[in-house]
Amino acid sequence: MFFNTAKRFAEHISQRPSDMSIAVLSYDKRGVGKSSTDDKRLFYRTGMMDIVSDAVEAVRYLSNHPRIDSKRIIVLGHSEGAIIMPLICKEVATSGGLNPICGCIFYCGFGENLKDAMTMQRETIVREVNEMKGLKGWLLRRFISVDKMRKQYDDLMAKVNSPDEPDIVWIQSGLVKQPAKWLREHMSFDSHDALKKYMDCHCLAITGKKDIQVHNEFCIQENVRDLLPNVAAFKVIEGHRPENLTHALRSLEGESKIMNMKTDYYILGKLPLDEELLLLTDDWIDKVLFHDRNKGAMD
Repeated sequence: MFFNTAKRFAEHISQRPSDMSIAVLSYDKRGVGKSSTDDKRLFYRTGMMDIVSDAVEAVRYLSNHPRIDSKRIIVLGHSEGAIIMPLICKEVATSGGLNPICGCIFYCGFGENLKDAMTMQRETIVREVNEMKGLKGWLLRRFISVDKMRKQYDDLMAKVNSPDEPDIVWIQSGLVKQPAKWLREHMSFDSHDALKKYMDCHCLAITGKKDIQVHNEFCIQENVRDLLPNVAAFKVIEGHRPENLTHALRSLEGESKIMNMKTDYYILGKLPLDEELLLLTDDWIDKVLFHDRNKGAMD
């Protein structure tokens, strides 16, 4: 299943007017795609802070590029990238020789913690199974319940938090690998606390109402402001919840269900990025990076 989301976003940005053009740097997450190596377990050994470090190095690369204004760098994070955004801002601000990040775009992850997202997903699965009719529903209810899923989670975390602090753990009789280091670091991370402590730049937070993997209510405008108390009033702070936007950054007509996610994502992956998402992003970028020009046009 290939979405090419970063490529499609870059292609969209490249269509901007030449006098308002923006350079885009995108890269594969460590252990994925072109960031893979001969180490077949690299993805599973990578921790949350390793991912933060990679993002900081991407900012450093841009900052040292002769054609980039290091004071006008915007970082966009999707899903986990949005969750860890405050840590990226913190590390950039405390790294020698780097200007603070100018702005952050949070797609499908603002205000989210992995633990809370996992809890929401389990509860959604149980609710959908309980509502399912017919033989399929009856069969699934024999294997899926709140207690059973909670026990699976507790058993996993017991292995993750074992005294030897493994990078990788195996579940389901040794058939499935899980990134233990990554899970430990995420479970100890409080995104609300980090947003309040480390964010002081322009911010755009977007999560769709048909996103079944994270909570969208954090992107209500008042909630965004509440979670960013240290961001100056003159900064551009926006929160949006497009009606049909999914976690895949595409629109979905009809009901979004976690039990149909695999089928839905196969279809969504072939669709263009959500039009409202792109319009909101373009408008925010213009306000942040080209506000002087916009002011002149209004005058």
